[in-house]
Amino acid sequence: MGVFSALRDLPSTTYLRAIPYALVAAVFIGVPSDLIDTPIFGRPVESRPIDYVIWTITSALIGLVFAIRLPATHADEQERNDVRTVWGGFVSFLAVGCPVCNQMVVALLGTSGALSWWAPVQPFVGVAAIGLVLRALRTRLATYQLNACPLPA
Repeated sequence: MGVFSALRDLPSTTYLRAIPYALVAAVFIGVPSDLIDTPIFGRPVESRPIDYVIWTITSALIGLVFAIRLPATHADEQERNDVRTVWGGFVSFLAVGCPVCNQMVVALLGTSGALSWWAPVQPFVGVAAIGLVLRALRTRLATYQLNACPLPA
């Protein structure tokens, strides 16, 4: 069963539960990367349209992963998926953040290296973040389907 058909088979309440999770993920990624403009953080390098696409997709996927709850018998699997999802959110933050605001990148490459090397790589990092969260979603859906539709005895 594909991801889209598995998503289509989810109860509508799952999507309602996903909205707050997705919003929290969007805030946790968007505020420090200054995609959501606040006086707390500044961004000397303008954000690109791809940053908003990556941010939106990862936030929505994170919301879906956390909205699909598994039975207590699969607590270990759920925890592994939650960890993958959080890492995906962190990688998404690296992908959409200002290239010269990332102190680790600036320390390794300098400001010019951050702009000439890291900035062009960030969209690919964003695709990797989407892949991480999508993998967690696929695993969560597969485990959910096994519990929702058990094999006949």
